[in-house]
This record gives sequence, C-alpha cells and structure tokens, in this order.
Amino acid sequence: MTVQHDGNTPMIELKDVEKVYQADKIETVALSKINLSVAEGEFISIMGPSGSGKSTLLNVIGLLDAPSGGAVALDRQAITSYRDKYLAKVRNEVIGFIFQTFHLVPDLSVLDNVEVPLLYRKMSGSERRRRALAALEQVGLNARVHHFPSQLSGGQQQRVAIARAIVGNPRILLADEPTGNLDSQMGDEIMDVLAELNRAEKTTIVMVTHDQRQAEKTARIVRLFDGRQVA
Repeated sequence: MTVQHDGNTPMIELKDVEKVYQADKIETVALSKINLSVAEGEFISIMGPSGSGKSTLLNVIGLLDAPSGGAVALDRQAITSYRDKYLAKVRNEVIGFIFQTFHLVPDLSVLDNVEVPLLYRKMSGSERRRRALAALEQVGLNARVHHFPSQLSGGQQQRVAIARAIVGNPRILLADEPTGNLDSQMGDEIMDVLAELNRAEKTTIVMVTHDQRQAEKTARIVRLFDGRQVA
C-alpha cells in the first residue's frame, strides 16, 4: 500500500521556521530553518531519533506552539496571529489531531467521545449525533457506539480517536505516533484507515512515526536530525 497524491496546491507551508526554548538562561534549539511544503491531499511521514524535533514540528503545524521565527501557512492562509481565540477556531475547523495515547474520556461512551469537538460549533444535538455516527461508520465502529473506552481494544480505541479527529471534516490530519502503542497487525489496520481517508476524502495527513515500515506506506518521508531537516 503506497499513498499517492496529486502534488498540486500546498496545504501546509513552512518557511525558515525556527523554534527555540529558553529556560534558566539556557537556549535549546528545537527546530532550525525548516522549509516544508505539503501538497493538498498528500500523506507524508516525519521520522528522526528522539529529540530530533518531530513532535515540536507537528505542534507548530498544528498551531499548538508558536514558532520563534519563520512563517507558517495552512490551507493557503498565512498564520499572522497567535491569539488563543483565533488559533482555537482554526484548529477546530481545519485540523484534526490523533495521538499515540488516544486521549479518550473514560466516562463517555464512544459516540459521546466523538461528538466532543463539535460541542464548540454552532449546531444542533441531532446534527452532532449524525456526524459522529457517520465518522464512526467510516472507521468501522458503528457497532460499538454505546461502548466505553475500557471495553475496547487498543486498535478500536485508536479508531475512536480517528473518528473524533475527522468528525469536523478537517482539511489537515496530524497524527503523532498513531500506531506506536499497537501491535503490528493493529498498526496495519490503523494505517489502512488513514490511507482510505487520504484516498477517499483527499485529507492531507502528516504523521510522526518511529516505524520505518509504516512510514514507507506514505508518499514521502521527511527526516529530522537535531532540529534540522536532513531529507
């Protein structure tokens, strides 16, 4: 399974992006002069050793962290403001997040977990429910809507997390080690789900991974080392 893309309009553009952390007069360079363009509908992976800046790069793309320098553009819009209210709106409408540790709410059912991002949009409860059910059907979990996270396998929990990430129809999906806590078979299943979203919905996907085998299923591998892009 190799993911293809059309190579057209950039969905994500980073120009000379830097991220520097300062603490107790010690300066740590997490990202240095990153220039990255991800086409609309492209599925790429980011690889590198621990501490190379992979998660920092994903956080900058996802507007969870402001760069110290350089420019970021998403969906052809330059990010010129890092005000919390503006960033929250962009994240909710444009970006979906998938994490290694799922981050599901244990006391909520599968359906209610998936509905959570829609609570911040102006829509009726029935519309939220319709969209959540549709997202769960996309990931093959429509028979588990009333279960709780503790009643699901790790792979099923990650499918719920993917449904939650896509319920708002994001243009960009950011996945941080989405198969990291899963065995190889479940990891393959999750990659199949992501590949289908990329193919059918033309969702632009950026995935951080340590798994070379899974990375090779994406259209392109970006490699980082000590905060620098080396490939």
